[in-house]
Amino acid sequence: MKRGLERKLLITGSVWNLIIALLTMFSYNSWFNREGAKQLEQVDGNVALAGSQMLNNISSVIFIFGLFTLVGAIINFLVATKLRDNEIQKGVMIWVGIWAVIQLISMDIVGFLIYMFAFIMYTAKNKAIKLADPKVNKIVGV
Repeated sequence: MKRGLERKLLITGSVWNLIIALLTMFSYNSWFNREGAKQLEQVDGNVALAGSQMLNNISSVIFIFGLFTLVGAIINFLVATKLRDNEIQKGVMIWVGIWAVIQLISMDIVGFLIYMFAFIMYTAKNKAIKLADPKVNKIVGV
């Protein structure tokens, strides 16, 4: 069976993750720093010092999350390009399932739906590939 739909879904998901990662690392991170600096201008010295440290730490977490998503997008693109037709690759199934759960945990509903649909299609075609195998047909008696 051809894996064209799964390939397209994984590439779409990786492009979605790439866009989200770039927006998170550059747009959201800089917005968060600007808004945090505005709020810290209105407080006294001790609170400003503690607040600036907290602002830097949260900004680092935002950037690391964006970087994590970017790495995931690259991995998913590579997985999509290495997907083989008429073959069951258990590692691909495990990776797509784990990444779908990560998308759900990070509250990326669009990404979750893309990867979950790819996971469902992949497992359904795995069942069809197993049933099309002559060894299985001989055992089942078809």
